[in-house]
Amino acid sequence: MQFDEEVFIISMIKRNADARRFSQIFKPIWLNASEYAPILKEVYDFVKKSGESPSIKTLHKIFEENDAQAYSLRYKAALDKLSEVEDDTDSSMMIHTIKQANNISIVRSFRELINNETMLLAEHDINGEKIIEAIQKWMGGLAPNNEDRTMDLKQAIEHLVQGAEFMPTNVRIGTGILPIDDWAGGGLRKKQLGIYVAPTGHGKSAILLAIGYRIAATLRKNVWFITNELPIEEYAERSLARININNKTLDQIIENPAIAYEGLDYMWKQDFHKRVKITEYNREHSVDDIIADMEKFKMVHGWIPDVIVIDYMERMKPSIQGYSRGDEWMWYGAIAKDLIRFAKKYNVLVWTACQTNRAGLTSDSLNMSMTQGSIRHLQEANLVVMGRQVDIPNCDDEIAIQMWQVKARSSKKQSRPRTVRCNLSRMSITNTEVEIEEKK
Repeated sequence: MQFDEEVFIISMIKRNADARRFSQIFKPIWLNASEYAPILKEVYDFVKKSGESPSIKTLHKIFEENDAQAYSLRYKAALDKLSEVEDDTDSSMMIHTIKQANNISIVRSFRELINNETMLLAEHDINGEKIIEAIQKWMGGLAPNNEDRTMDLKQAIEHLVQGAEFMPTNVRIGTGILPIDDWAGGGLRKKQLGIYVAPTGHGKSAILLAIGYRIAATLRKNVWFITNELPIEEYAERSLARININNKTLDQIIENPAIAYEGLDYMWKQDFHKRVKITEYNREHSVDDIIADMEKFKMVHGWIPDVIVIDYMERMKPSIQGYSRGDEWMWYGAIAKDLIRFAKKYNVLVWTACQTNRAGLTSDSLNMSMTQGSIRHLQEANLVVMGRQVDIPNCDDEIAIQMWQVKARSSKKQSRPRTVRCNLSRMSITNTEVEIEEKK
């Protein structure tokens, strides 16, 4: 098989999601061109530290700073060659080469497996259990997140420790909204589901937008917004209200979006737009549709989301047929189960929202019994926060969002509601808490 190692390295530079995956399954020493092995290792190390792949320009700088003589004699020419290849490499070439690299990783790792000392000793001692254990561990490493797995306790702990260097599972992804992060113990993690519940018109989209953009801007995570509530133009308007630096409000942007566009070049230079995608579904969609689109992003662009924000879950449908929307208890519960299975299988964090029933519009406080349809979908979530808009005493230009934590697996439940100021004309949720006198 003709394997283009230069195109493979370009793929690792251009597609950080693939670089993270191949850092676990493809060793640099497997490359035939010895000068490329240190370059591939440096790409892996950079991804591990920053979450993003380095550019060729950055690699030039790294190697020159590390060892100017070795850079001049060996690596500069190799990097210059990669620059030439980069100009002629399109996405289809990268996709084809990545498939080849995946096959090479399987063959090379299997060859190393059957020839290592442990395996040879097990074969000599006719120790079938040891051989099966080694093969199971090898197969688990090939598809760590996409297949059902069974391990004994020792294997599970070793897998956790070995994988933590490149894919830490304990990293909390904060929302930037203080009450929510406090209730989540600092933030939810990948493979978890967060649900925000509010009456209609009480800021569900604003909360989800604020969560997603803070994660993308501050934590530099890939965020995929999926809207089945608003057209993509309205989502773009709200996004522009959130990120513009000219203090333009949503009403002004609706009249003339161009007035808020000036000054955003600094965000594009930081590749902020490459970390954020927006998809509009004009139909009832299921998790299967999300998976299909995500696989397309991965194959064509090498882009995989860290966080998916769905606005909102009640316009979805279960992946499995046989449910009736009229039976809301089962319908919503099936959607939530689909979402949590999806989050676990594809190693993403999912944030979504749902509505309260009519009681939630008039009640002095909110609780689970006021959720639209049933509470079955809330049973699947790791964190459920309910909220509503309230007026701030003696303040005409701002409102507040009052929140209750009704379910949390990561921290102790706090029954006291918390209220923060917000400016929905800028899609901004602040961490300035205000005291709202509760009705008796």
